[in-house]
Amino acid sequence: MGESVLMDVGKTGTWGAETLANHGHEEVVLDRIEFLDRTPGLELIGPLVMHVRTAPGVSALATGMIRQYPPPHEGATLHTVRGFRIAPHRSWKDDVELLIGFRAHRAAVSSYRAFEVHYHVGDKRYVARFPDPLAVCVPRSFPLRRCKAPGGPR
Repeated sequence: MGESVLMDVGKTGTWGAETLANHGHEEVVLDRIEFLDRTPGLELIGPLVMHVRTAPGVSALATGMIRQYPPPHEGATLHTVRGFRIAPHRSWKDDVELLIGFRAHRAAVSSYRAFEVHYHVGDKRYVARFPDPLAVCVPRSFPLRRCKAPGGPR
C-alpha cells in the first residue's frame, strides 16, 4: 500500500496506517513500533493506538490521513503503544487502529519504507512487518504527482 502527503515544514499530521486484530486465542501485548529506512528530517510522533469503534455511529477508522496530531478522537481513547493489550477478536470492538504521527523538519521528500510491530504473547516475542511506506513532501506546494511513497507505484 503506502501513502503520500503534502505538508509545510514543522506542521504535524497523522496516518491511520493499519487496523490490528488478534486472531489468536491469547491476549497480545504491544511492545514497540520500529520504522525501517526512515530518511533524515522526518520526525515520527507517538505512535498511538485506539479501538476502531467505541460507539454506534462512530466511523471505523479514526483518521485515514490528516494534517493534525493528535487526531480528533471523539468517543475514543488514545493509548501509547507500549503495553497496550489486544484481546482475541470476538467482534469489531476488539480491533485497534495504529495511528502514526509525523512532522517534517525540512523542505524535501522524507519517508520510511516499512514498519515493524513488536509484540508478545505470554513469554513468546513476535515481529510483524508492514510494507506500508509513508512519504511526506514539503512544502505543501510540492507537485503531488511527484510525491510518491518509497517502493510504491512510480
